[in-house]
Amino acid sequence: MSSAIEPGRRLAMILLTATALLAVLELGLQVRSQLRFGQSVFNALRGETRYVEDAQTGLKLLRPNRIFPGRDVEIRSNSLGLRSPEILLTREPGSLRIAVVGASTVMGELAARNEMTFSALLGERLRQHYPDTKVEVINAGIAGYRLADQQRMLERIVLPLKPDLVVVYPGFNDFADYCRDAEPAATAARHGLPLLSLPGWLLSVEAVRRNTGFLRTALPAKKTLRDPAAIEIAPYRRRIEQIVATVRAAGVPLLLATNARAYRPEQPLEEQMRLSEQARYFNACFDLAGLHTLYDRHNAEILETGRRLDVPVLPLHLQIPGGRRYFADSSHFTPDGERLAADAIFGFLVTGGLLGS
Repeated sequence: MSSAIEPGRRLAMILLTATALLAVLELGLQVRSQLRFGQSVFNALRGETRYVEDAQTGLKLLRPNRIFPGRDVEIRSNSLGLRSPEILLTREPGSLRIAVVGASTVMGELAARNEMTFSALLGERLRQHYPDTKVEVINAGIAGYRLADQQRMLERIVLPLKPDLVVVYPGFNDFADYCRDAEPAATAARHGLPLLSLPGWLLSVEAVRRNTGFLRTALPAKKTLRDPAAIEIAPYRRRIEQIVATVRAAGVPLLLATNARAYRPEQPLEEQMRLSEQARYFNACFDLAGLHTLYDRHNAEILETGRRLDVPVLPLHLQIPGGRRYFADSSHFTPDGERLAADAIFGFLVTGGLLGS
């Protein structure tokens, strides 16, 4: 009898030990995230998550009037739920107000302080250039936003603030639409390990996903699950056109910017693979070549829409070189990248006469 029970006890002990180790790992990762970024499961337990769904606008926004302190990143939000200085609805006469709309790259996901985002740096440059004018630059970027979210941000928050100019940096989040339901789960399983389906707040699960991504996306026999050249780009085009129409209907000038990225075809392949890791993780139905094609197609669409609708376009993808100096990952800027983006936008606005004389 005891010999039959013993294997069961051993298995139970193994499972308990594994569970305890996972719990310790998870706690360590949560504490590390809290210290570095001011964000972890502890925020949710206190009812202080970084993001909330705003009841009035229906938008995902930063929790208003909060400071999320972290050793690496501190985020301060204003009353509108933006990582931006406080903005009053009533403007000072003769002031200059610009809004920058986008996703996490605009928000400055990895910028250590609000003042280090390219929106804030753009404001500094404009204040030096126009010393007798009150200059306000609104950072209207929220992590995870796609073009449809940016459209709602414009309609419900930005345009009612009556900016003199809107800058839209779309980002790459719309790529995720192309991978949704790209193949049945059974087919995906044949290509490698399936994604874990545990709660998304578990950082240990996220760590496993990231560090085993090569088992799902880089098997030698696996090709891109979707042909990037065959992607129907018309929905993306219509969303850009809708943004143009919305801003124009409000009588506000618009500047579109193309998307910059860390990885470039001219780089050594090993470097491209390192720099594209984040992009391949979030868009697992495309390989490196597929992502290059998608970025090029999206940027070409932005440029063509600008030409066709007579909207100025800043080719930021040509202004910011790839590599670790300017990018912390596939798409988010380092401090040098934030400064270079601010310089590029400032130069384009001033030399292009978009701000008047």
